[in-house]
Amino acid sequence: MDDLLLHIRVNKKLKDQMQVLIDAGYFNNQAEVVREGIRHTVIRYKDELPNIGLERQKKR
Repeated sequence: MDDLLLHIRVNKKLKDQMQVLIDAGYFNNQAEVVREGIRHTVIRYKDELPNIGLERQKKR
């Protein structure tokens, strides 16, 4: 699997809330929190958009 680098900006409140989850032991670091959020979002919309990702894969 090829990992890609993604830069994001979050406000201080969101970053602090992420840190609470990390400190509570739910995640090891901020990157894990972000990856889990992305996974959750993709799975959530996968049923509504059954072809999610297929167009991008076809172009490669």
